[in-house]
This record gives sequence, C-alpha cells and structure tokens, in this order.
Amino acid sequence: MANVLRNSAKFGFSGVLSQLSIHSRHGRECVSPCFSLQQRNNSTSPKIKVDLDNSTGVAVLRMQSPPVNSLSLDFLTEFCINLEKLEMDKSCRGLIITSVSTHTHTHTDTDTVTQSHKTMIHTITPPVCVVSQTLSKVSSTGLDIITLPVCVCVCVCLVSQTLSKVFSAGLDIMEMYGKSPERCGEFWKAVQEMWLKLYGSNMATIAAINGSSPAGGCLMSIGCDYRIMADNPRYSIGLNETQLGIVAPFWFKDTLVNTVGNRAAELSLELGLLYSAPDALKIGLVDQLVPEDQVLSTAQDTMSKWLAVPDHARQITKSMMRKQTIDKLLSNREADITNFVSFITKDSIQRSLRMYLEMLKSRKA
Repeated sequence: MANVLRNSAKFGFSGVLSQLSIHSRHGRECVSPCFSLQQRNNSTSPKIKVDLDNSTGVAVLRMQSPPVNSLSLDFLTEFCINLEKLEMDKSCRGLIITSVSTHTHTHTDTDTVTQSHKTMIHTITPPVCVVSQTLSKVSSTGLDIITLPVCVCVCVCLVSQTLSKVFSAGLDIMEMYGKSPERCGEFWKAVQEMWLKLYGSNMATIAAINGSSPAGGCLMSIGCDYRIMADNPRYSIGLNETQLGIVAPFWFKDTLVNTVGNRAAELSLELGLLYSAPDALKIGLVDQLVPEDQVLSTAQDTMSKWLAVPDHARQITKSMMRKQTIDKLLSNREADITNFVSFITKDSIQRSLRMYLEMLKSRKA
C-alpha cells in the first residue's frame, strides 16, 4: 500500500526518517539489519522495545517511557525509526502496539513531583485554538485535568506508588517550555510524522490498549487498523481537548470521524469526552474488550485473522480508505506546524508554563 498511498500523495519528508518511508517494503531484496537473520529478533531502545517473530511475521512494539509514555521528541523519533525498520523488513506483516507493565521506579525532577504517596505527571495535548479557563476535572480514571490561567492546559495524572497503567498520556509538556521556535516546529513535525507513518502503514496494525489513552494516546490508538482494550473501569480513552479549552487539530478530527462516524465524533470532540472501555466499544472507538491479562494474547490471535488476507488486497483497500485523510495533512503540513509554533511560543503561554513548573517544584520541596 505504501507505493499506492505514499507515492500518489507525494510524501516529501526530509531527513533520514522520511527517505526510508517513501519505499514499500514489499519486493525489496534486503531487510533492516536489526531484524534479519534470526528467527526471533529484539530491538531495544530506552523508550521503545520491539520484538519481531519472523515465524509469524508479527512485531510487538512496547512503549516503555515512564512514567506515562509521554510523547517527547526523543520518543517520537524512536517510534518512527522502529516503524520504518519494520516497514522495510519484508518478513514483517503485522504490528501490535502496547505499553509495558509499569512498576515503581525513580523519577527525574523534569517529569514528576512526588507528594506523600502520590506522583504528579504532566503532559499537554496539542492546541490549535484556546480559551482561558481556571480548573476542570475530567473522568474518574485517575487522570485529572488541570487548566491553568492564561490559556495553558495541562493533563495531570495522580497515581499511587505503584503507577496506574497508562497506554500513553499524550504530549510531553517539557517539549513545550523554553524551546526555540525551531525546536517546537521539529517536535510538532515529529508528531505529524508519527501519525502519517502509522495511519499509512503497509502493515496490519493493532493497538493493544492496556491503560488509559487520552488525547495523543487516543490518536495513536485510532491510527491503527484495530483496537483491543482492557476491560478495566479505571481506564478511559478519547480526544478530550475541549475539556481543556482547546481544539484538536483537523487531522485528529478527521481520524476520529473515520473511526466512529461524523455524529459520534461531533459529540466526542465538542464535549471533550473520555470514554470508559464499555462506552468506547459502544461507539466503535475500540473494537473489542478483553480481561486485562488477555489484551496482548488476544491481539496476537486477532492479528492472525488479519494476516490471513492477502497483503496486496488489504493494503490497496486501506489506501483507498485513508488516502484522502493523509493527503489533507500533507497539503497543509507546514501551515499546521506554523499554527502550533505560533501558539506555543507566545509569551503568555510560556509564562504560564513556567508558573506551572515552578508550582510543581515548590510542592516537591
């Protein structure tokens, strides 16, 4: 599907990551050295762990960036590199994305502040349009939404000493504060790149959602072909940007419409809903609920059904379904980056981010 979708869409990405993504992995005579030669191969980085089983053609990508798999520039870069390696490996036909089990571990000052038996984890979702709010709490899943004054919105997860499970909590706030416009643009381009590579992948992709998945985590999930979620009342999923006083980018919206339909997407986006697992299943935001300890095994069983379909037929069909959505971002990519950089580098936004981070440090002290 990559040639059909990407070449017709004229993927013009710069850099090494983009050069690799232009080519279809099918029909290539060589494969990535990280995934060749052995029956089962492992590729591990600080934030991503990939296991490819050549006997089944299925790779499992485990996100392991504590505390909540925040989407930092480093994380997104590693994610894209691993996707490209798998795309180029002709033995890899399917990809399962999940999160490793989280346990107690040491935190750095930049990402958490410990208070007694609780840890505050901060991430931020990408805004396009913002209105000022003071404080709002969303959901009963352990994810509390705090909206700062002067139009800055931050997602805070309150958890006990053994961390609550999170598939991915969204974008990393530290990528937003004190960075140059060039760095902010690089970061937002990496967010776009992650979605473009995942949504347009040749591989059959399944999200094995074993924790809460708000905002950017939800985007990653709906970028896959199929979603299996743990049936746990503490977990939620959704694009909750309006609850934070912001508007999800158009390509977030388009992906959600393609997943749940226009009316369900309209309600979800306007109300900024975070769905429980059963409610997410009802609207089609996820495709299947299973006990938490069966999420990965069910994903592996389900993948065998997807891979029973001839690759070329599945890939061309996927291209027909998704090409228009991908083309829309490609034709507006630079404008989308400009909008993000213009917002996040405003003096008022940076002041609010600084106030928030100082508040966290003072609480820790």
